[in-house]
Amino acid sequence: MTHRPAVFAALLGLTRAGSAIGDFWVQNDFCARVKGASDDHPVTYEDPATKEKTTHGTADGRKACLHHCLSVGLASWPQPDD
Repeated sequence: MTHRPAVFAALLGLTRAGSAIGDFWVQNDFCARVKGASDDHPVTYEDPATKEKTTHGTADGRKACLHHCLSVGLASWPQPDD
């Protein structure tokens, strides 16, 4: 079992790369700003296209986090060969 550290290192590198891809290339600006929102610390988001400001609390933060997780998961889902 001398290959276990190499497998661990490879998997750690792949998960870190996947996380970076998800956070910097897949995630949209709305999710990045709002996913940490809570009712105690609401986040005000300004839409870059319309310049409209909206305030988001816990429910919106959870929805944004779920959207981010699903978009990253679906982007990394194995695609069938065409």
